[in-house]
This record gives sequence, structure tokens and C-alpha cells, in this order.
Amino acid sequence: MATVTNNIVTLGLSGKVGNLVFRRRGNKTTVYVQSPRKAPLSEKQKQAQQRFAEAVSLAKQALSDEFGRRKFEKLAKKEGKESAYSAAVAYFCQV
Repeated sequence: MATVTNNIVTLGLSGKVGNLVFRRRGNKTTVYVQSPRKAPLSEKQKQAQQRFAEAVSLAKQALSDEFGRRKFEKLAKKEGKESAYSAAVAYFCQV
């Protein structure tokens, strides 16, 4: 793991590039080497991935209108989440 500071190439970068994974938390960018998958996903893991994908889709849909955005901005502030998006995903994961 490495923390990136003052690098114009990685400024705002998140996601996967080759076998490097860039993650952002606030103003910090952290770089990880992608770990190889040791075993195939279990059925329970596949179901969890599917539920998360559905939660992400519902969150994006809910945040697309102004009413939904305001609702989840309030929820994010109340629960101490970083953004309305993370609050919406957490909400839809629980439903």
C-alpha cells in the first residue's frame, strides 16, 4: 500500500489501472496492488455482489432527482457519511 501525495498524474484518480488499484478517501489517494483471487466466489458472495449492484443502481436512480438528493444529503449528514451517494447505497443495502 502506498499513499500518493502531490502527484499530478494520479490527481483525482480512482479505480483499477493494470494491476494497481487506486482508492480515494477525502483528499487522500491510496494505491494497492490487486491481490489475486484465491478461490471462486461462493453462492453467498455472488448474492451479496448482486444485492450491492442493485443498491448502487437504486442509489444512482434516487440521486438523479433533486428531492432524492436532498433526502440523502440530510441522511448523510445525520449518519456521518461522506456523501449523499454513500448514504443512499448504505440505505438501499439495508432494504
